[in-house]
Amino acid sequence: MHTFWLISPIIIVLGIALYFIWALRKRDKHYQTKKAIMKSGDRGEYKVQAVLRVLQKPNSKYRVYHNIKLGPDPDHTNEYDTLVVGPNGIFHIETKNYGGERGGIIDIDSQQNWILHKKSGYSKIISNPVGQVDSHEYRLRGFLNKVVGVRNLPTQGIIVLSCDNIRVRVNKGRDSSIPILGRHELLPYIRNYQQGNVTLYPRTIKKICQHIEAMNSKAQAR
Repeated sequence: MHTFWLISPIIIVLGIALYFIWALRKRDKHYQTKKAIMKSGDRGEYKVQAVLRVLQKPNSKYRVYHNIKLGPDPDHTNEYDTLVVGPNGIFHIETKNYGGERGGIIDIDSQQNWILHKKSGYSKIISNPVGQVDSHEYRLRGFLNKVVGVRNLPTQGIIVLSCDNIRVRVNKGRDSSIPILGRHELLPYIRNYQQGNVTLYPRTIKKICQHIEAMNSKAQAR
């Protein structure tokens, strides 16, 4: 018994040390996982940016912004992966690199759940970006109405899957107001988009872009 009381503080100290080692390793693993997800997302955004470079030529009628914040005021904004302003509309694009480089299949069921089936055979439910795009639409409308001072302009949210090896299977009950496109489908979609007979004149585009850049002091149309 006397020996137990002598070694018990050592056991306690070792237990505490092992706990802290486990906690640090767990935190490091979480950090590495989060870092890998962010890198994967960045790669996806770079792919989409490359596709849109053709709209960034000096004679282009379109203006392209990446990684900007917009909203009805500086305290209520959303971050946008990409925003394209052109004569036929304003497009806010949410890029997802689901499937990484290897790809797979995304099933969208009748409950609007997104299930990713990887080529390895592993399946999991992933985040449905529709709610995010709806929120972006709401903030964009607030920005146009309250900051720019224009209303009833054609706006369109788009989900872009940057992985070339991903395939989407959609339940018939899905709301199709937000298109899900591959990155190579994005450019033709923007160019051919038409909502009624509304046209954004150059002075309107200029006004919108001035306010975008004012809200994002480092933003420059590309």
